[in-house]
Amino acid sequence: MDSLFTTYLCENTTDGIFTAIYDAWAAKIPNEQLKLCIEDGYCYELFTDIIYVQTDLLKAVKVARSIVNKISKEAYDMVFLATLSKEADKIDVIYRFLKLGFHYGRAVVDMQADKTVCRLFDIQRGVANEAHSFREFVRFHDSEQGILIAKIRPKSQPLPLIMPHFSDRFPEEHFVILDEVHRMGGFHERRKQWFLSPLSEEAMDRIWYSGESAEYERMWKTFFRTIAIKERENYRCQRTLCALRYRDYMLEFDSA
Repeated sequence: MDSLFTTYLCENTTDGIFTAIYDAWAAKIPNEQLKLCIEDGYCYELFTDIIYVQTDLLKAVKVARSIVNKISKEAYDMVFLATLSKEADKIDVIYRFLKLGFHYGRAVVDMQADKTVCRLFDIQRGVANEAHSFREFVRFHDSEQGILIAKIRPKSQPLPLIMPHFSDRFPEEHFVILDEVHRMGGFHERRKQWFLSPLSEEAMDRIWYSGESAEYERMWKTFFRTIAIKERENYRCQRTLCALRYRDYMLEFDSA
């Protein structure tokens, strides 16, 4: 029996997703017979041809350039944000959005009534909102080597979005932000360009536990408790403004 679908599986990176889109587009498989998925967490299906995509930077660059030149920079920004999402259907939505975009041009971003465009808006907005929250909730430790170290536990992959913010804010500092979920580190050397790098679990632990700022942490917790007004405590409002999942590495909420 012939396969009902062809599924392209790629790694969960922007370059991996763009490579899969390039290969799927070149294969000219009808939409109803094509699926694009992230390899991690994929549940294998019957009657499906699986194609494993090897990330190719040249192909990824070609896709990125085509989006900007044939659709718009706004469309590229939307797609880039969507590639950082946790949503399982993101790559399939991106592919179908781009097919619309290459047909309608820059007008595609205004086609809010189309379910594919609407879904892409929802996906990229979720990433942007989480990145905005982490710009506020990241807390740094000071290591013995004079390096600022922070750790986050996000749903999406916000490091490419928050690193420019902290690089601009702390241009004279060496700092590292660790994404515990995706095992990725954002590194900034004083007066130089920041960069991202995948990390092993052992490497992340080694970097994280090099922080020796117990005295400053104690002073910050004392300050936080001192300025609090007991009569005005509102935990429901507090949870709305700072959700529980952001507090894992926020010293204010560490009772230790």
